Amino acid sequence: MSLKMLQTFAGLAIALTMNLGHGANLPAELPELNIDIKQTTVSGISSGAFMAVQVGVAKSASVKGVAITAGGPYFCALQSSFGGAGSSIAIGRCMQGDPMFPTRPITSDDLKQMEGAARDWSENDKIDPVSNLANQAVWVFHGYNDGVVKLPVSQALVDWYGRFTPKSQIFHKDSLNAAHAQISAACGDSGSSSCNLCPATGGKFINICGDQPPVSGQLYDAAGAALQLFYGPLAHTESIKLSARPQAFSQVPYLKQRDGRTPVDKPDDIAMGDTGYVYVPESCRQVGQPCRLHIAFHGCMQSATTLGTDFVDNAGVNEWADANNIVVLYPQAMPTMGMRLPLNPNGCWDWWGYNDTQDMSTLGAKAGTFATRDGVQIAAVWRMVEKLTSKGSAAALASIAGPTTRLMVVDQSAKQAVLRWQAVEGASGYRVYRASAGKTPVALGKARNQPFLVDAGLSPSTLYTYTVRPIIGGSEAASSNEVSVTTARKPPKCNPYFSMLLGKPVKPYPGVPTGMPTADVCQ
Repeated sequence: MSLKMLQTFAGLAIALTMNLGHGANLPAELPELNIDIKQTTVSGISSGAFMAVQVGVAKSASVKGVAITAGGPYFCALQSSFGGAGSSIAIGRCMQGDPMFPTRPITSDDLKQMEGAARDWSENDKIDPVSNLANQAVWVFHGYNDGVVKLPVSQALVDWYGRFTPKSQIFHKDSLNAAHAQISAACGDSGSSSCNLCPATGGKFINICGDQPPVSGQLYDAAGAALQLFYGPLAHTESIKLSARPQAFSQVPYLKQRDGRTPVDKPDDIAMGDTGYVYVPESCRQVGQPCRLHIAFHGCMQSATTLGTDFVDNAGVNEWADANNIVVLYPQAMPTMGMRLPLNPNGCWDWWGYNDTQDMSTLGAKAGTFATRDGVQIAAVWRMVEKLTSKGSAAALASIAGPTTRLMVVDQSAKQAVLRWQAVEGASGYRVYRASAGKTPVALGKARNQPFLVDAGLSPSTLYTYTVRPIIGGSEAASSNEVSVTTARKPPKCNPYFSMLLGKPVKPYPGVPTGMPTADVCQ
Protein backbone atom coordinates (compact mmCIF):
# COMPACT_ATOMS: atom_id res chain seq x y z
CA MET A 1 0.00 0.00 0.00
CA SER A 2 1.32 3.42 -0.93
CA LEU A 3 2.51 5.95 1.62
CA LYS A 4 -0.09 8.38 0.31
CA MET A 5 -2.91 5.94 1.03
CA LEU A 6 -1.57 5.23 4.49
CA GLN A 7 -1.42 8.97 5.13
CA THR A 8 -4.98 9.26 3.90
CA PHE A 9 -6.28 6.78 6.41
CA ALA A 10 -4.03 8.13 9.13
CA GLY A 11 -5.55 11.50 8.44
CA LEU A 12 -8.90 10.18 9.53
CA ALA A 13 -7.45 10.00 13.01
CA ILE A 14 -9.36 12.90 14.47
CA ALA A 15 -7.06 13.01 17.43
CA LEU A 16 -8.55 12.85 20.85
CA THR A 17 -7.85 11.44 24.23
CA MET A 18 -9.59 9.75 27.04
CA ASN A 19 -9.12 6.80 29.37
CA LEU A 20 -11.48 3.95 29.80
CA GLY A 21 -11.99 1.37 32.47
CA HIS A 22 -10.10 0.67 35.64
CA GLY A 23 -8.51 -2.74 35.54
CA ALA A 24 -11.64 -4.20 37.09
CA ASN A 25 -12.42 -7.85 36.57
CA LEU A 26 -14.29 -8.42 33.34
CA PRO A 27 -17.96 -9.06 34.17
CA ALA A 28 -19.55 -11.92 32.30
CA GLU A 29 -21.96 -9.53 30.64
CA LEU A 30 -23.51 -6.10 30.85
CA PRO A 31 -26.04 -5.68 33.66
CA GLU A 32 -29.77 -5.56 32.94
CA LEU A 33 -31.10 -2.38 34.52
CA ASN A 34 -34.33 -0.45 34.94
CA ILE A 35 -33.61 2.11 32.22
CA ASP A 36 -36.18 3.70 29.93
CA ILE A 37 -34.58 3.33 26.49
CA LYS A 38 -36.44 6.42 25.25
CA GLN A 39 -34.49 8.57 27.72
CA THR A 40 -31.20 7.70 25.96
CA THR A 41 -28.77 10.47 25.03
CA VAL A 42 -25.46 10.34 23.14
CA SER A 43 -22.29 12.39 22.88
CA GLY A 44 -19.00 12.18 21.03
CA ILE A 45 -15.80 13.96 20.16
CA SER A 46 -14.38 14.10 16.62
CA SER A 47 -14.88 10.69 14.99
CA GLY A 48 -17.01 9.93 18.03
CA ALA A 49 -19.00 13.08 17.26
CA PHE A 50 -19.77 11.80 13.77
CA MET A 51 -20.75 8.49 15.38
CA ALA A 52 -23.01 10.23 17.90
CA VAL A 53 -24.81 11.96 15.02
CA GLN A 54 -25.18 8.64 13.19
CA VAL A 55 -26.64 6.88 16.23
CA GLY A 56 -28.87 9.84 17.04
CA VAL A 57 -30.31 9.77 13.52
CA ALA A 58 -30.47 5.99 12.98
CA LYS A 59 -32.07 5.45 16.40
CA SER A 60 -33.99 8.72 16.71
CA ALA A 61 -37.08 7.00 18.14
CA SER A 62 -35.09 6.36 21.34
CA VAL A 63 -32.46 9.14 21.42
CA LYS A 64 -33.71 12.40 22.96
CA GLY A 65 -30.47 14.40 22.92
CA VAL A 66 -27.21 14.53 20.97
CA ALA A 67 -24.01 16.36 22.04
CA ILE A 68 -21.41 16.87 19.32
CA THR A 69 -17.87 18.21 19.82
CA ALA A 70 -15.94 18.80 16.59
CA GLY A 71 -18.22 16.86 14.27
CA GLY A 72 -20.03 17.28 10.97
CA PRO A 73 -23.34 16.54 9.27
CA TYR A 74 -24.92 13.11 8.98
CA PHE A 75 -23.51 11.13 6.02
CA CYS A 76 -20.95 13.88 5.45
CA ALA A 77 -18.74 11.54 3.41
CA LEU A 78 -21.48 11.14 0.76
CA GLN A 79 -20.49 8.97 -2.22
CA SER A 80 -16.84 9.37 -1.18
CA SER A 81 -17.62 6.63 1.32
CA PHE A 82 -18.32 4.12 -1.45
CA GLY A 83 -16.16 1.16 -0.45
CA GLY A 84 -14.04 3.52 1.65
CA ALA A 85 -12.25 4.52 -1.55
CA GLY A 86 -12.75 8.27 -1.30
CA SER A 87 -11.45 8.93 2.19
CA SER A 88 -9.16 11.76 1.06
CA ILE A 89 -12.20 13.56 -0.38
CA ALA A 90 -14.09 12.94 2.87
CA ILE A 91 -11.22 14.49 4.84
CA GLY A 92 -11.20 17.55 2.64
CA ARG A 93 -14.95 17.99 2.96
CA CYS A 94 -15.66 16.88 6.53
CA MET A 95 -12.56 18.07 8.38
CA GLN A 96 -10.99 20.82 6.23
CA GLY A 97 -8.01 21.50 8.49
CA ASP A 98 -5.12 19.48 7.01
CA PRO A 99 -3.20 21.31 4.23
CA MET A 100 -2.38 17.96 2.58
CA PHE A 101 -6.05 17.40 1.77
CA PRO A 102 -7.48 20.27 -0.27
CA THR A 103 -10.55 21.78 1.35
CA ARG A 104 -13.84 20.94 -0.34
CA PRO A 105 -16.42 23.33 1.12
CA ILE A 106 -19.71 21.74 2.09
CA THR A 107 -22.04 23.24 -0.50
CA SER A 108 -25.80 23.68 -0.39
CA ASP A 109 -26.01 20.82 -2.90
CA ASP A 110 -23.93 18.62 -0.55
CA LEU A 111 -26.32 19.39 2.30
CA LYS A 112 -29.31 18.58 0.11
CA GLN A 113 -27.74 15.20 -0.67
CA MET A 114 -27.06 14.54 3.03
CA GLU A 115 -30.62 15.52 3.88
CA GLY A 116 -31.98 13.45 0.99
CA ALA A 117 -30.09 10.35 2.09
CA ALA A 118 -31.62 10.58 5.57
CA ARG A 119 -35.12 11.05 4.18
CA ASP A 120 -34.69 8.19 1.70
CA TRP A 121 -33.35 5.79 4.35
CA SER A 122 -36.16 6.85 6.67
CA GLU A 123 -38.80 6.05 4.04
CA ASN A 124 -37.15 2.70 3.36
CA ASP A 125 -36.87 1.78 7.06
CA LYS A 126 -33.08 1.77 7.12
CA ILE A 127 -33.16 4.34 9.94
CA ASP A 128 -35.90 5.45 12.35
CA PRO A 129 -38.36 8.03 10.95
CA VAL A 130 -36.64 11.40 10.60
CA SER A 131 -39.77 13.01 12.04
CA ASN A 132 -38.38 11.99 15.45
CA LEU A 133 -35.57 14.52 15.05
CA ALA A 134 -38.11 17.27 15.76
CA ASN A 135 -38.13 16.08 19.38
CA GLN A 136 -34.38 16.02 19.96
CA ALA A 137 -32.23 18.56 21.76
CA VAL A 138 -28.92 19.21 19.96
CA TRP A 139 -25.77 20.64 21.59
CA VAL A 140 -22.87 21.46 19.25
CA PHE A 141 -19.40 22.60 20.35
CA HIS A 142 -16.61 24.07 18.24
CA GLY A 143 -13.50 25.68 19.71
CA TYR A 144 -12.14 28.46 17.53
CA ASN A 145 -8.58 27.10 17.79
CA ASP A 146 -9.68 23.76 16.32
CA GLY A 147 -7.57 23.18 13.21
CA VAL A 148 -8.68 19.56 12.71
CA VAL A 149 -12.42 19.89 12.17
CA LYS A 150 -12.91 23.49 11.06
CA LEU A 151 -15.73 25.90 11.88
CA PRO A 152 -17.51 25.60 8.48
CA VAL A 153 -17.99 21.88 9.16
CA SER A 154 -19.59 22.61 12.52
CA GLN A 155 -21.79 25.28 10.92
CA ALA A 156 -22.86 22.80 8.24
CA LEU A 157 -23.86 20.37 11.00
CA VAL A 158 -26.12 23.03 12.55
CA ASP A 159 -27.57 23.74 9.09
CA TRP A 160 -28.25 20.02 8.52
CA TYR A 161 -30.06 19.62 11.84
CA GLY A 162 -32.08 22.76 11.12
CA ARG A 163 -33.78 20.88 8.27
CA PHE A 164 -35.33 18.48 10.79
CA THR A 165 -35.12 19.96 14.28
CA PRO A 166 -36.60 23.31 15.44
CA LYS A 167 -33.86 25.92 15.69
CA SER A 168 -35.01 26.67 19.23
CA GLN A 169 -33.67 23.19 20.14
CA ILE A 170 -30.20 23.52 18.55
CA PHE A 171 -27.36 25.19 20.47
CA HIS A 172 -23.99 26.01 18.91
CA LYS A 173 -21.17 26.91 21.29
CA ASP A 174 -18.36 28.57 19.31
CA SER A 175 -17.17 31.24 21.74
CA LEU A 176 -14.28 29.48 23.54
CA ASN A 177 -10.62 29.54 22.46
CA ALA A 178 -10.49 25.75 22.62
CA ALA A 179 -8.45 23.53 20.34
CA HIS A 180 -9.57 20.14 19.01
CA ALA A 181 -10.31 18.37 22.29
CA GLN A 182 -12.78 17.10 24.83
CA ILE A 183 -13.47 20.04 27.13
CA SER A 184 -13.63 18.73 30.68
CA ALA A 185 -14.06 20.42 34.03
CA ALA A 186 -13.55 17.06 35.75
CA CYS A 187 -10.01 16.81 34.43
CA GLY A 188 -9.10 19.93 36.35
CA ASP A 189 -11.10 18.77 39.35
CA SER A 190 -9.10 15.56 39.56
CA GLY A 191 -5.78 17.34 39.15
CA SER A 192 -4.85 15.11 36.22
CA SER A 193 -1.62 16.01 34.46
CA SER A 194 -3.06 14.72 31.20
CA CYS A 195 -5.12 17.86 30.56
CA ASN A 196 -4.09 20.64 28.19
CA LEU A 197 -4.82 24.30 28.59
CA CYS A 198 -7.73 25.43 26.45
CA PRO A 199 -5.98 26.52 23.19
CA ALA A 200 -3.41 23.69 23.09
CA THR A 201 -3.61 20.84 20.60
CA GLY A 202 -2.04 17.44 21.26
CA GLY A 203 -1.35 15.02 24.06
CA LYS A 204 -4.53 13.21 24.99
CA PHE A 205 -6.71 15.96 23.55
CA ILE A 206 -8.53 16.67 26.81
CA ASN A 207 -8.52 20.39 27.63
CA ILE A 208 -9.46 22.65 30.53
CA CYS A 209 -11.19 25.91 29.55
CA GLY A 210 -12.44 28.87 31.52
CA ASP A 211 -15.95 29.89 30.51
CA GLN A 212 -16.43 33.05 28.48
CA PRO A 213 -17.49 35.43 29.85
CA PRO A 214 -15.73 34.30 33.06
CA VAL A 215 -18.08 33.31 35.87
CA SER A 216 -16.17 33.49 39.16
CA GLY A 217 -13.21 31.76 37.52
CA GLN A 218 -15.21 28.61 36.88
CA LEU A 219 -14.11 26.02 34.37
CA TYR A 220 -16.39 25.42 31.43
CA ASP A 221 -18.23 22.14 32.00
CA ALA A 222 -19.21 20.76 28.60
CA ALA A 223 -20.73 17.54 29.92
CA GLY A 224 -22.79 19.41 32.50
CA ALA A 225 -24.09 21.87 29.92
CA ALA A 226 -25.15 19.16 27.48
CA LEU A 227 -26.68 16.80 30.05
CA GLN A 228 -28.66 19.59 31.71
CA LEU A 229 -30.01 20.66 28.33
CA PHE A 230 -31.18 17.07 27.85
CA TYR A 231 -32.38 16.21 31.35
CA GLY A 232 -32.95 19.46 33.21
CA PRO A 233 -31.32 20.76 36.42
CA LEU A 234 -28.88 18.18 37.76
CA ALA A 235 -26.70 17.69 40.82
CA HIS A 236 -22.95 17.13 40.58
CA THR A 237 -20.50 14.80 42.35
CA GLU A 238 -16.81 15.57 42.79
CA SER A 239 -14.45 13.10 41.17
CA ILE A 240 -13.04 11.92 44.47
CA LYS A 241 -16.54 11.18 45.82
CA LEU A 242 -17.94 9.04 43.01
CA SER A 243 -20.03 6.15 44.30
CA ALA A 244 -18.63 3.62 41.82
CA ARG A 245 -15.84 2.92 39.36
CA PRO A 246 -16.12 2.20 35.64
CA GLN A 247 -16.37 -1.49 34.86
CA ALA A 248 -14.94 -3.36 31.91
CA PHE A 249 -17.17 -5.75 29.97
CA SER A 250 -16.74 -7.97 26.94
CA GLN A 251 -18.03 -6.38 23.74
CA VAL A 252 -17.58 -9.65 21.81
CA PRO A 253 -21.17 -11.00 22.25
CA TYR A 254 -22.53 -7.82 20.63
CA LEU A 255 -20.30 -7.80 17.55
CA LYS A 256 -22.01 -9.33 14.52
CA GLN A 257 -21.58 -9.36 10.79
CA ARG A 258 -23.88 -7.43 8.46
CA ASP A 259 -26.65 -10.04 8.71
CA GLY A 260 -27.02 -9.22 12.41
CA ARG A 261 -26.75 -12.87 13.44
CA THR A 262 -23.32 -14.24 12.55
CA PRO A 263 -20.61 -13.42 15.11
CA VAL A 264 -17.49 -11.76 13.78
CA ASP A 265 -14.42 -13.97 13.68
CA LYS A 266 -12.45 -11.37 15.62
CA PRO A 267 -13.44 -7.97 17.05
CA ASP A 268 -11.01 -6.18 14.78
CA ASP A 269 -12.98 -7.47 11.79
CA ILE A 270 -15.19 -4.41 12.36
CA ALA A 271 -12.53 -2.31 14.16
CA MET A 272 -14.12 -2.63 17.60
CA GLY A 273 -12.28 -3.70 20.72
CA ASP A 274 -12.98 -6.83 22.70
CA THR A 275 -13.53 -4.74 25.84
CA GLY A 276 -15.89 -1.84 26.52
CA TYR A 277 -16.66 0.12 29.69
CA VAL A 278 -19.74 1.14 31.61
CA TYR A 279 -20.21 3.47 34.56
CA VAL A 280 -23.11 2.42 36.80
CA PRO A 281 -23.80 4.67 39.80
CA GLU A 282 -24.31 2.71 43.00
CA SER A 283 -27.93 3.89 43.11
CA CYS A 284 -28.67 2.29 39.73
CA ARG A 285 -27.59 -1.13 41.04
CA GLN A 286 -30.50 -1.14 43.47
CA VAL A 287 -33.30 -3.42 42.34
CA GLY A 288 -36.03 -1.46 40.61
CA GLN A 289 -34.27 1.91 40.73
CA PRO A 290 -35.21 3.79 37.52
CA CYS A 291 -32.21 5.25 35.69
CA ARG A 292 -31.29 6.80 32.36
CA LEU A 293 -28.58 6.02 29.81
CA HIS A 294 -25.95 8.17 28.15
CA ILE A 295 -23.58 6.84 25.45
CA ALA A 296 -20.18 8.55 25.20
CA PHE A 297 -18.07 7.96 22.08
CA HIS A 298 -14.31 8.55 22.21
CA GLY A 299 -12.43 9.93 19.23
CA CYS A 300 -9.55 8.66 17.12
CA MET A 301 -6.44 7.73 19.11
CA GLN A 302 -8.59 7.67 22.26
CA SER A 303 -9.67 4.06 22.45
CA ALA A 304 -8.74 1.91 25.43
CA THR A 305 -6.16 0.20 23.21
CA THR A 306 -4.28 3.49 22.99
CA LEU A 307 -5.09 5.40 26.19
CA GLY A 308 -6.29 2.92 28.75
CA THR A 309 -8.72 4.66 31.10
CA ASP A 310 -8.21 8.38 30.47
CA PHE A 311 -11.40 9.01 28.51
CA VAL A 312 -13.71 7.40 31.04
CA ASP A 313 -11.92 8.99 33.98
CA ASN A 314 -11.48 12.52 32.66
CA ALA A 315 -14.19 13.21 30.08
CA GLY A 316 -16.37 14.81 32.76
CA VAL A 317 -19.49 12.68 32.30
CA ASN A 318 -19.34 10.37 35.33
CA GLU A 319 -19.51 13.25 37.81
CA TRP A 320 -22.93 14.25 36.47
CA ALA A 321 -24.10 10.68 35.95
CA ASP A 322 -23.30 9.64 39.52
CA ALA A 323 -25.57 12.15 41.21
CA ASN A 324 -28.50 11.79 38.81
CA ASN A 325 -29.08 8.07 38.18
CA ILE A 326 -27.48 8.10 34.74
CA VAL A 327 -25.62 5.03 33.46
CA VAL A 328 -22.81 5.82 31.00
CA LEU A 329 -21.85 3.39 28.24
CA TYR A 330 -18.35 3.82 26.76
CA PRO A 331 -18.17 1.58 23.65
CA GLN A 332 -14.73 1.03 22.18
CA ALA A 333 -13.39 1.17 18.66
CA MET A 334 -9.85 -0.10 18.12
CA PRO A 335 -6.88 0.44 15.78
CA THR A 336 -6.44 -2.02 12.92
CA MET A 337 -3.30 -2.15 10.78
CA GLY A 338 -1.49 -4.26 8.22
CA MET A 339 -2.65 -5.39 4.81
CA ARG A 340 -6.06 -6.71 5.91
CA LEU A 341 -9.27 -4.70 5.99
CA PRO A 342 -10.64 -2.65 7.55
CA LEU A 343 -7.69 -0.28 7.72
CA ASN A 344 -8.20 1.97 10.74
CA PRO A 345 -4.79 2.64 12.28
CA ASN A 346 -5.97 5.27 14.77
CA GLY A 347 -8.99 3.52 16.23
CA CYS A 348 -11.56 5.91 14.72
CA TRP A 349 -15.28 5.25 14.61
CA ASP A 350 -16.55 4.49 11.12
CA TRP A 351 -17.97 7.67 9.58
CA TRP A 352 -16.49 7.26 6.08
CA GLY A 353 -17.39 3.63 5.28
CA TYR A 354 -14.30 1.60 6.07
CA ASN A 355 -16.47 -1.29 7.27
CA ASP A 356 -18.45 -1.32 4.05
CA THR A 357 -15.34 -2.61 2.30
CA GLN A 358 -15.81 -5.85 4.23
CA ASP A 359 -19.03 -6.76 2.48
CA MET A 360 -18.93 -7.27 -1.28
CA SER A 361 -22.70 -6.64 -1.45
CA THR A 362 -21.86 -3.00 -0.81
CA LEU A 363 -20.45 -2.80 -4.31
CA GLY A 364 -23.93 -3.27 -5.72
CA ALA A 365 -25.62 -0.78 -3.42
CA LYS A 366 -25.51 2.89 -2.65
CA ALA A 367 -22.84 4.11 -0.28
CA GLY A 368 -23.66 4.69 3.35
CA THR A 369 -24.70 1.39 4.95
CA PHE A 370 -22.33 2.20 7.82
CA ALA A 371 -24.57 5.15 8.82
CA THR A 372 -27.81 3.15 8.97
CA ARG A 373 -29.21 0.67 11.47
CA ASP A 374 -27.43 -2.05 9.44
CA GLY A 375 -24.03 -0.47 10.05
CA VAL A 376 -22.09 -3.08 11.98
CA GLN A 377 -20.79 -0.64 14.60
CA ILE A 378 -24.14 1.10 15.14
CA ALA A 379 -25.87 -2.26 15.44
CA ALA A 380 -23.26 -3.54 17.91
CA VAL A 381 -23.58 -0.50 20.17
CA TRP A 382 -27.36 -0.71 20.09
CA ARG A 383 -27.27 -4.35 21.18
CA MET A 384 -25.35 -3.13 24.23
CA VAL A 385 -28.03 -0.48 24.79
CA GLU A 386 -30.81 -3.07 24.57
CA LYS A 387 -29.03 -5.26 27.11
CA LEU A 388 -28.59 -2.41 29.60
CA THR A 389 -32.20 -1.25 29.23
CA SER A 390 -33.82 -4.69 29.18
CA LYS A 391 -35.44 -4.25 32.62
CA GLY A 392 -36.71 -0.73 31.93
CA SER A 393 -40.15 0.68 31.29
CA ALA A 394 -41.41 4.04 30.13
CA ALA A 395 -43.50 4.45 33.26
CA ALA A 396 -40.54 3.86 35.57
CA LEU A 397 -38.95 7.25 35.06
CA ALA A 398 -41.61 9.91 34.69
CA SER A 399 -40.52 13.49 34.15
CA ILE A 400 -39.64 15.20 37.40
CA ALA A 401 -42.44 17.66 38.07
CA GLY A 402 -43.06 20.11 40.86
CA PRO A 403 -45.52 22.79 41.93
CA THR A 404 -43.35 25.61 40.57
CA THR A 405 -40.97 26.06 37.66
CA ARG A 406 -37.26 26.06 38.46
CA LEU A 407 -35.52 27.99 35.67
CA MET A 408 -31.79 27.98 34.93
CA VAL A 409 -29.34 29.05 32.24
CA VAL A 410 -27.24 26.04 31.27
CA ASP A 411 -25.05 27.57 28.54
CA GLN A 412 -24.44 30.64 26.40
CA SER A 413 -22.50 31.85 23.38
CA ALA A 414 -22.20 35.24 21.72
CA LYS A 415 -25.58 34.85 20.02
CA GLN A 416 -27.49 32.22 22.02
CA ALA A 417 -28.58 31.33 25.54
CA VAL A 418 -29.83 27.90 26.64
CA LEU A 419 -32.69 27.86 29.14
CA ARG A 420 -33.92 24.76 30.92
CA TRP A 421 -36.60 24.45 33.54
CA GLN A 422 -38.29 21.91 35.74
CA ALA A 423 -41.57 20.64 34.36
CA VAL A 424 -44.72 21.65 36.23
CA GLU A 425 -47.37 19.05 36.89
CA GLY A 426 -50.52 19.77 34.90
CA ALA A 427 -48.88 22.29 32.57
CA SER A 428 -49.87 22.05 28.89
CA GLY A 429 -47.03 24.35 27.80
CA TYR A 430 -44.70 27.16 28.79
CA ARG A 431 -44.22 30.76 27.73
CA VAL A 432 -40.76 32.31 28.00
CA TYR A 433 -40.21 36.03 28.64
CA ARG A 434 -37.00 37.95 27.94
CA ALA A 435 -35.86 41.45 28.90
CA SER A 436 -32.67 43.37 28.16
CA ALA A 437 -31.22 46.70 29.33
CA GLY A 438 -34.04 47.34 31.78
CA LYS A 439 -36.76 47.00 29.13
CA THR A 440 -40.17 45.43 29.72
CA PRO A 441 -40.10 41.62 29.34
CA VAL A 442 -41.56 40.34 26.08
CA ALA A 443 -42.87 36.86 25.26
CA LEU A 444 -40.69 34.81 22.91
CA GLY A 445 -42.89 33.32 20.20
CA LYS A 446 -45.51 30.67 20.81
CA ALA A 447 -45.90 28.67 23.99
CA ARG A 448 -43.56 25.69 24.13
CA ASN A 449 -44.32 22.09 24.96
CA GLN A 450 -40.62 21.32 25.60
CA PRO A 451 -39.09 22.34 28.97
CA PHE A 452 -36.12 24.05 27.31
CA LEU A 453 -35.35 26.80 24.83
CA VAL A 454 -32.32 27.89 22.82
CA ASP A 455 -32.85 31.64 22.49
CA ALA A 456 -31.03 32.90 19.38
CA GLY A 457 -30.34 36.22 17.68
CA LEU A 458 -28.83 37.78 20.80
CA SER A 459 -26.14 40.44 20.89
CA PRO A 460 -22.61 39.66 22.16
CA SER A 461 -21.54 40.82 25.62
CA THR A 462 -25.09 41.76 26.59
CA LEU A 463 -27.08 41.11 29.77
CA TYR A 464 -30.48 39.40 29.40
CA THR A 465 -33.02 38.29 32.00
CA TYR A 466 -35.59 35.52 31.61
CA THR A 467 -38.66 34.10 33.30
CA VAL A 468 -40.98 31.23 32.35
CA ARG A 469 -44.70 30.88 33.04
CA PRO A 470 -46.41 27.49 32.85
CA ILE A 471 -49.80 27.33 31.13
CA ILE A 472 -52.36 25.49 33.22
CA GLY A 473 -55.99 25.25 32.25
CA GLY A 474 -55.41 27.60 29.32
CA SER A 475 -54.04 30.44 31.48
CA GLU A 476 -50.55 31.50 32.52
CA ALA A 477 -49.72 30.50 36.07
CA ALA A 478 -47.22 32.07 38.45
CA SER A 479 -43.87 33.03 36.97
CA SER A 480 -40.67 31.13 37.61
CA ASN A 481 -37.64 32.58 39.28
CA GLU A 482 -35.79 35.19 37.24
CA VAL A 483 -32.40 34.31 35.79
CA SER A 484 -29.80 36.47 34.09
CA VAL A 485 -27.08 35.71 31.58
CA THR A 486 -24.40 37.80 29.90
CA THR A 487 -23.64 36.54 26.42
CA ALA A 488 -20.04 35.85 25.38
CA ARG A 489 -17.96 38.25 23.35
CA LYS A 490 -17.99 37.83 19.60
CA PRO A 491 -15.32 35.19 18.82
CA PRO A 492 -12.31 36.50 16.88
CA LYS A 493 -11.73 35.54 13.28
CA CYS A 494 -9.52 32.49 13.51
CA ASN A 495 -8.29 30.14 10.79
CA PRO A 496 -6.18 27.35 12.38
CA TYR A 497 -4.77 24.28 10.62
CA PHE A 498 -3.46 20.95 11.86
CA SER A 499 -1.23 18.46 10.04
CA MET A 500 -2.21 14.91 10.90
CA LEU A 501 1.05 13.61 9.41
CA LEU A 502 3.16 15.90 11.62
CA GLY A 503 0.74 15.75 14.55
CA LYS A 504 1.11 19.50 15.06
CA PRO A 505 -0.72 22.77 14.45
CA VAL A 506 0.59 24.31 11.22
CA LYS A 507 0.12 27.25 8.93
CA PRO A 508 -0.05 26.82 5.14
CA TYR A 509 3.26 27.48 3.41
CA PRO A 510 3.96 27.54 -0.36
CA GLY A 511 5.66 24.37 -1.55
CA VAL A 512 5.26 22.53 1.78
CA PRO A 513 2.32 20.08 1.56
CA THR A 514 2.06 19.60 5.32
CA GLY A 515 2.34 23.29 6.14
CA MET A 516 4.85 24.71 8.62
CA PRO A 517 4.55 24.04 12.38
CA THR A 518 3.34 27.00 14.40
CA ALA A 519 2.73 27.83 18.03
CA ASP A 520 0.35 30.67 17.23
CA VAL A 521 -3.15 30.47 18.72
CA CYS A 522 -6.13 32.81 18.77
CA GLN A 523 -6.78 34.34 22.19
